[in-house]
Amino acid sequence: MSKMLIRLKQYRQTYYSRRLLRQLDARTLSDIGVTRAEALRESRRPFWDSRAYQDDADNESVLVAYSVVSLMFVAGLGLTFYLSF
Repeated sequence: MSKMLIRLKQYRQTYYSRRLLRQLDARTLSDIGVTRAEALRESRRPFWDSRAYQDDADNESVLVAYSVVSLMFVAGLGLTFYLSF
């Protein structure tokens, strides 16, 4: 269970860092050696698509987490649709 909590924290960190990357101005991006196009491309990637945290042996847990998140999203949409009538 602690491995899953670590993964969720990493996902959260990836999400926020990509959101901040999208908001950087041109001068800051040039200071860190990143072009605007590279920053936008990186910021558009989903939070679960993080090469820094993936190990070949650990890809199964990523797929499970992705499936759970997807299932929760679909269930939430269904519930929202059901309650709107």
